[in-house]
Amino acid sequence: MAPERAGLAPDGGAAPMIRALAHWANAAMVAVAAAALLNLGIAFLPLADLHAVHHPGPETAALATTLRLVGWAGRAVLLVIAALVWIGWVSRARSNLAAFGVRSHRVVDSVGRAPEPRRRMTLLTWAFRGTSLVGAATLLIAWLASRETAAEIGLVRTQARDGRVVDDALAGHLFGRELLLYLPSAALFVLAAGFAVLIVAHVTSAQYGRVARLRARDSVLAEGGTIRA
Repeated sequence: MAPERAGLAPDGGAAPMIRALAHWANAAMVAVAAAALLNLGIAFLPLADLHAVHHPGPETAALATTLRLVGWAGRAVLLVIAALVWIGWVSRARSNLAAFGVRSHRVVDSVGRAPEPRRRMTLLTWAFRGTSLVGAATLLIAWLASRETAAEIGLVRTQARDGRVVDDALAGHLFGRELLLYLPSAALFVLAAGFAVLIVAHVTSAQYGRVARLRARDSVLAEGGTIRA
């Protein structure tokens, strides 16, 4: 969607510029999805610790540690990128609403007043909010529960790094518990990311539709035709 004018403002002057949205929408969808999927992958990192326990030594322990650090750093970077491109997309979508003559500042109102699109967008919005909220609450509960075994897990990791034999049953319990604690919230965030991607796609598509209708109107007027209300 190339930048263009929406037509004439009510006072006869130039209307606000319609801003390009496609690249920001694509970047937002990719960044949100990537952050959620990486977070899901991080939930499975206890398996790397379990591998280090079954093959004790500095090399396997270093591999597990590296995977954790890279995963955490990558997640932080992707979350920052996702937040920035999301803000950029929302800012442009809102400015386009003004150019279209829509008084609302809610980007989801880009879909117009037709009942079916509005109903679909309302469901997507509340689904995104609900899964995000439940995911955050589940993550907090998991973090609080994991504090109970944090010292034991640290000791097991140290023993594995030093090449000492660790009780497999204990290691399986500790790292299996970690995986089960964090997997539900990670899965919920993937679901929330899916809803966010659908919201971006629907809003962007709706704004493209508005631009197409504006172009069609301007084409008719340029040819000397009229548009019925």
